[in-house]
Amino acid sequence: MLMDIREKIRGWLAYVIVGLISIPFALWGVGEYLGGGKEQPVAEVDGEEITARQLDQAFSERRQQLIAQSEQQITAEMIERMGLKRQVLDQMINERLLVQFIQEQGYAVPDGLVAATIRGIPAFERDGEFDREAYERRLAQQGMTVEQFENDVRRDLLFNTLDNALIGSAFVTEPEVRQLVALRDQMREVGLVRLDRETVAAGIAEPDESTLKAYYDERVDAFQRPEQVRLAYVEISPEKLAASQEVSDAALQAAYDDYRERMADEAVRRARHILIQLPSDADAATVDEAREQLEAAREAIMAGEASFEEKVAELSDDGSTRENGGDLGRVGEGEIAESFDRAVAELGEGEISEPVRTRFGWHLIEVYEVGQAEVPPLEQARGELIEQLKQDAAERAYYDAAEQLASISYEQPDSLVPAAEAVGLEIETSDWISRESGEGIGEHRAVRDAAFDEAVLEERFNSQLIDLDNSHGVVVRVEEYREAQPLPFEEVRDQVLAQWRAERIETEMAELAEAIESDLAAGQDPAERVAEVEAASWSAPAWVGRGDAGASMPRDALAAAFALTPPEGDAPATATTELDNGDRAVLVLTGVRAGEPAELDAETRNRLAGQLENNQANRLIDAFMRSLRAEAEVEIRESAFD
Repeated sequence: MLMDIREKIRGWLAYVIVGLISIPFALWGVGEYLGGGKEQPVAEVDGEEITARQLDQAFSERRQQLIAQSEQQITAEMIERMGLKRQVLDQMINERLLVQFIQEQGYAVPDGLVAATIRGIPAFERDGEFDREAYERRLAQQGMTVEQFENDVRRDLLFNTLDNALIGSAFVTEPEVRQLVALRDQMREVGLVRLDRETVAAGIAEPDESTLKAYYDERVDAFQRPEQVRLAYVEISPEKLAASQEVSDAALQAAYDDYRERMADEAVRRARHILIQLPSDADAATVDEAREQLEAAREAIMAGEASFEEKVAELSDDGSTRENGGDLGRVGEGEIAESFDRAVAELGEGEISEPVRTRFGWHLIEVYEVGQAEVPPLEQARGELIEQLKQDAAERAYYDAAEQLASISYEQPDSLVPAAEAVGLEIETSDWISRESGEGIGEHRAVRDAAFDEAVLEERFNSQLIDLDNSHGVVVRVEEYREAQPLPFEEVRDQVLAQWRAERIETEMAELAEAIESDLAAGQDPAERVAEVEAASWSAPAWVGRGDAGASMPRDALAAAFALTPPEGDAPATATTELDNGDRAVLVLTGVRAGEPAELDAETRNRLAGQLENNQANRLIDAFMRSLRAEAEVEIRESAFD
């Protein structure tokens, strides 16, 4: 509504309205018109609110988990495409519904079970025993109180009780197991005609200039520079705000005292290791062989038959430490992997671990020195402590500053200067950005969408605050605009040629595959038909299972073969599919044979029954959550995801 007012009201009437509105604002404050300053919820579950701060915190935790668990770089664009924030909100809504259901049903967890669960968490132990000080210190480091953590544990135990009740109601019959085996172990007799893309491409003659020019003229819109904008923007994040944060001497001293106390309790371990690297796709035999090598090395070292350093020289794949006996020096938490850190923390001086698996491979670890950390003087630690304090202060200040940036940039839509000055940030400028691509800030689709919004592009207003990521936002405005413009043929000739060739290849491949499939479906001998086509090769029918993908039966072709309706009578079933390298395959299905449940041993049968029970339990849990959601009043503020 406010956007409509801003876009449609002009002249003296706008000033009168602003003047009238400003009187109650001055008397009672803006907060009275925004719910008394109360934070607006992103969702309500039967009247219980989920605030933006709660969602942002849960989203941040889930995002960090995802980054930590993934072996590839997770970008903000990937997070946005996954719809992770929506997933997190759905999970929070489900948790609220579960808590409400549990409370209504009178479920409870005894205090003794909560205490026993917490006492069993290794992170809270010292010398193998639960340590109250370690418990409270760990929670404080995570920004949690004891009460909050114990409530979370109690809630998780209640959830587990409910899950177990639902899982316990799942059961599987013998016919269901037999049906699964019949499908899982089904075999199909499949022949394959493969069309080689490169051979087809080599047979396509080069077009003359008139053909290319005519192709360009028919598709001139495909060969143009798109409409683009150049943006001015104010980007806000804790990192951007950190520089302007002030740190008092008292805060610095308090941080140093806390740092010194933590360091005093910290044991410094120096370690060496032997690493046998493993590829990510190593088979079980290779993994076992590497572990057995390290087990044998450990036995030899423990028996005095060899030194650790000698085994490093003989076995270790870590080139950076092999020459110095595998010495890693001081091992800090999080430097290698969680399993590695855990093993180092459990070893005493002079002790050697059992083989430890990380994403790099198998390690054998020796802790050769355990000592106390040296606490540097305040002057030496000052710079690092100040940076951390500034970062902490910036994270606390982010939401207020972001709200201020959003408000001022909206209230003064014709310039970013007032908003930038209010939050102490610089106005930056982007390169040219189109609707579909851009660099820097233009990499974010949300920025591109906002830049080409009618109010921002045509009225040249500031955008709303755009949420790029957790605790990361930006306000943009259009500084320059240039319309889409056809590019001259001479400038894009190579691009035109490449597109012409790609289309010709696809057309030739599709027509050739269609003709071959039609002839094979009509009963022509595949070997004879393939002999007529230079780009084609024939693999005679062979029995394959669902897991038998290989060079002669690519995974894409195997999936298409098992998607085919079984043939009737003597006529084969046929299909065409594109392979991942661009080749095409024409499949000929001549027979189907069901799996034999009688051939299963008892262990495999029980495992399959367990899998079916798990699937059924998951369906029960999903149905239960849908029923809770259907009976509840759930409201989601969709603008939170704009």
